[in-house]
Amino acid sequence: MSMRFYVNNLVKDAVITASENNAQFPSENLKDDRRSKVYRSLTSSCNIVFDFGSIKDINAIAIVDSKQSSFGFTAATIQLNSTNSWGSPAVSQALTIDSQTGWVNFNWSSTQSYRYARIVLTNPTAPIELSKLFIGKDTFIEGVCFSYPINFRYNNRSTVVSNRYGQKFIDEILSQKELSGQIPSMTKTELDVLLEVIDYASYTKPIWFYMDATNLMVDVNRMNGYYYLNDDPEMVLNTGNYWSVSLNLVEGT
Repeated sequence: MSMRFYVNNLVKDAVITASENNAQFPSENLKDDRRSKVYRSLTSSCNIVFDFGSIKDINAIAIVDSKQSSFGFTAATIQLNSTNSWGSPAVSQALTIDSQTGWVNFNWSSTQSYRYARIVLTNPTAPIELSKLFIGKDTFIEGVCFSYPINFRYNNRSTVVSNRYGQKFIDEILSQKELSGQIPSMTKTELDVLLEVIDYASYTKPIWFYMDATNLMVDVNRMNGYYYLNDDPEMVLNTGNYWSVSLNLVEGT
């Protein structure tokens, strides 16, 4: 069981150029952390180019849906190249879409170094809609993950009011995931890597969280996702100079 954090998102500082834009849902919405701020195309296929300004290290991509609706595409491919020319890109990778959980991710086995990325999307029945995506390098600490127990729940944000007859009037909105646990027995070197994530994100920037643990659920993507730290992590130094860190994550919406 291992975990990965995606925090330093190259998309945030990239020059973004879409093949087409709905004027009310421009590609710049991809830089807004709110999942409801989406990009939308005019037709059933499009591509979006990201210019990072210089060569960047990339080993991961992740995508989440808007929470208000499911993915607005049925097929997605990520491409990487040294130039903004896409006849034969250096890297082209089809992505697996988990529509049930609203989560997509892919990790390359080795780091790729390119200036440009392009995502190609299709949706035969309607225009494309894309909420949030991460492109960049993950933070991975070998052999470090939550200990048991791990706390996970869906927090339903709907409002339910009952009248005097017991009838319910429901304003149904969405469910928000919450995940918490403790990472035990970390060396000072391992802690320093995790502190880089905490220093960068604090509880004001999103943390894309991925746990590779098929023994936890039939579909562990139920736990993976787009989170914020819910509070400042507590760090405890134990006997032998090993650190334990408690993380409390709440899903970004």
